[in-house]
Amino acid sequence: MNKQGAFAFVLVLVLAACGGDTEPGATTPRPSTSAVLGIASPEAGAVVRGDQVDLVVELEGATLTDVTSTDLRPDEGHLHVSLDDELVSMTSGLEQELGNLDPGEHLVRVEFVANDHVPFEPRVLAAVSFRVKRR
Repeated sequence: MNKQGAFAFVLVLVLAACGGDTEPGATTPRPSTSAVLGIASPEAGAVVRGDQVDLVVELEGATLTDVTSTDLRPDEGHLHVSLDDELVSMTSGLEQELGNLDPGEHLVRVEFVANDHVPFEPRVLAAVSFRVKRR
């Protein structure tokens, strides 16, 4: 690559990096919430027999909604559920079954997020690890 080609390439990279945010609300601060999140089931360190577990989440100080919106309220949002660092659901319910689990250690993480599916600041997270054993 000659000097002009290298300069053009670097210029493209710089312009791309300095381009404006295209994500709505990316430059505004995230809302906070006083919501408290917990996982009632499975309990931390539980040993689960079979290949499924019932996830039961507790949420205080906020309500869940199935509406996605940019009208953000600190007392309203959704739950994002991850199992072993893989998003498995975006839900407006406090209970769900996690199935087809392989034997061994697992980590379930739940996050209460705003109506736009983006985290509050600070983030509202709960997590527990559990072990699956075959019968």
